[in-house]
Amino acid sequence: METVKRNLMKNPTSKNLILFTLLWFLGIFLLTLSKTDLFSESFFQKKNVMIYFLMIGSTIATAKIHINYWKNKNLNPHSNVE
Repeated sequence: METVKRNLMKNPTSKNLILFTLLWFLGIFLLTLSKTDLFSESFFQKKNVMIYFLMIGSTIATAKIHINYWKNKNLNPHSNVE
């Protein structure tokens, strides 16, 4: 019998998709709040370059999870592997 290893990035479930999307949104929101002092100053400043890279990286990772979820869902429409 073959054991199935689930890879979170390659085969996300709908629960993984929802969880990581909420965590991504919360992280982006809290980073923005902390760097702008509750929106009292502009976010687009030179000192925030590392935060930009962090946000872009997390957005790319979240987008990759979304793409893989929809690709796997379309390939296996009758799959009940969750």
